[in-house]
Amino acid sequence: MGTRHVCASALIVGLLAVTASAQPQQLIASDRLEATMIASTGAQEAIPLVEERLTVSVDGQHATTTLLQVFQHGNGAQIEGRYKLRPGMGSRVEGFSYWNGEQKIVGEVFERTTARQVYDNVTSRRRDPGLLEEDGEGAFQFKVFPIQPNEKKRVELRWSKWLERRGQTVRFRAPITRGNADIVIDVQGQVKNVRSSSHKLKLDRDSNGIRLRSDGARGRGELVIEWEVDEPEWLPSAYVHRGSGDNDGWFALSLATNDVDSTRSVAAKDVTIVIDRSGSMTGEPLANAKAAAVDVIRRLPPTDRVNVVAFSDEVDPLFRAPQLLDEENRNRAIGFVQRLHEGGGTDIALALTTAIKSQDTKLGRPRVVVFMTDGQSDVDKSILAAKADTGDIRLFTVGLGKDVNRPLLQRLAALKRGNFTYIEKASAIQADVAKLATHIAKPLLVDVSLDVDGVQATRLYPRSLPDLFVDDQLVVSGRLKSASGIAKFTIKGRLAGKPVTFTRTIDLGKSPPRPWVGRLWAQARVDHLQEEIALGAKQPELMTELIELALAYNFVTPYTAFLAIPEAELGDQRGTIEAARAAKKKIMAQNPDAANLDKNAADPVYLSQDHAQNLPQGAPAMRTMGNASDEDVAERSFSGSVQTQRGRGCAGCSTGGDASSLLLLLGLVVLVLRRRRVT
Repeated sequence: MGTRHVCASALIVGLLAVTASAQPQQLIASDRLEATMIASTGAQEAIPLVEERLTVSVDGQHATTTLLQVFQHGNGAQIEGRYKLRPGMGSRVEGFSYWNGEQKIVGEVFERTTARQVYDNVTSRRRDPGLLEEDGEGAFQFKVFPIQPNEKKRVELRWSKWLERRGQTVRFRAPITRGNADIVIDVQGQVKNVRSSSHKLKLDRDSNGIRLRSDGARGRGELVIEWEVDEPEWLPSAYVHRGSGDNDGWFALSLATNDVDSTRSVAAKDVTIVIDRSGSMTGEPLANAKAAAVDVIRRLPPTDRVNVVAFSDEVDPLFRAPQLLDEENRNRAIGFVQRLHEGGGTDIALALTTAIKSQDTKLGRPRVVVFMTDGQSDVDKSILAAKADTGDIRLFTVGLGKDVNRPLLQRLAALKRGNFTYIEKASAIQADVAKLATHIAKPLLVDVSLDVDGVQATRLYPRSLPDLFVDDQLVVSGRLKSASGIAKFTIKGRLAGKPVTFTRTIDLGKSPPRPWVGRLWAQARVDHLQEEIALGAKQPELMTELIELALAYNFVTPYTAFLAIPEAELGDQRGTIEAARAAKKKIMAQNPDAANLDKNAADPVYLSQDHAQNLPQGAPAMRTMGNASDEDVAERSFSGSVQTQRGRGCAGCSTGGDASSLLLLLGLVVLVLRRRRVT
């Protein structure tokens, strides 16, 4: 009772850029950050940006970012603006607004087909809606029409992201264009060595964290800030948000790796590189695969053994089994790769089976398979081939080309405790392969599992935990059945061959509200559902749940979109919108945990008068994150022993809402309106 155990084997959950088979496949977006608006005229000219303001709230490694930009249309024609936002891989848009003069039009999340239908109908009548949709991984776009001659068009977007961490260093990036942009960043927690390669910063520090303000840009381009976490290495971070009333709560747990002994020798290993040379790899994908494979071969030490397997609908191994990497065999392997040319079908299952069977188990060396492909092959057969091997082979998949089957390659890597790398273009090969080579050489924490004691943890994501490598991190989110008592999170594994445990204990009664933890879990659940659907799951209830979660927790997916439209402009689409709002209200009633997510938050409600006019009935209010730090106890043990406290906890404690604050706010609004009316 009160314990949840997850073994290291099956699934790494990631944000998918592939929709269901009924929809066209989306491209995976570049991680180049940008936020621009283009006039949709024949010239496709950028609309000048005249004002820019960025506000960020960071709690641990979770950042909520709000970007306000003002564009000024300078020519004499009425135009449609097309806005592109690339906030980075793993980002989720949670808010979208624009202004018509002084009126703020706040977006609502609907099913994508409904939002698109209303937008197309209204714009055909030369009216003024805005539509924001996902446009590949880490990228979004919206249209707003019309923009009048010389009009200043204000737009505001809010997105969230779990920030990248390598060792003790956390990195934040955001798309910033103007050198004089107003930038304010609040970072909760104890941090040190704050630095920026892109901007000059002014720093204020208090007991809760730091506040950063921009003092001008060093050049043109995106904002980049790094800081170090001022806490012991190998210390898990844990965050919780208690549900209101009888609703379940949520938790998020993370562990960043540190190379405990960078001087220790790296075990000699067998590496088999599998290269897809089928017709679907024609051109740049195969060229990049060959360049990456040659780079890997050159980086391997002479103590390793290597083999290369080329495949299409047939397989062509260089050797019968991996051979020692002396100078002759290294040159043979590189020459074999460089002579490959494309042609034929794609049989990943056959290639994977061949690579696994060619391994030599007698020497007891670590065995690694690096699989380079676009993944365009039979999904079920490929997964069965990976599952058929019961040994300890680690599989690293490398996706190449714009049409890469990301869900399949992620699933294959997760099944064999490796990881997935996407190489979009030739310029990224060197950096990506260097990281891949580091992971191949030095897996740090293996056989990872998680125990949760004192409370009942359910619906954890990822479903199974992967091995962790240098500069890697584990992020787990889940639900908590009880909302009080002491929660003890224990991560177990083997580090340098020895059993280890890393523990974090939290008093749920003293933990501050963190609504973002609930949304982070919902996003992880949606990612899992998207992967299942992309891999061919036929159950219609999966799609239903995916859409309902995105609507209830209020974020954009390939199946949902933000629609911002003045009520006066709805026309004959009013019935469609009212039906969509009624359906969403029903979904919120069926998901009271999501509906009440912000009710016990300590931060003020950002609800202006124009926002209140456009907010759909039943939609969650927009808030900032709780900033108070939780009182917890951290434990680390390299002995393998762990003391657990099981079975504690009771039903969730009821928490009060913000009704009085909202009534006071509305009262003030009424007084202001009356005074205006009198004057």
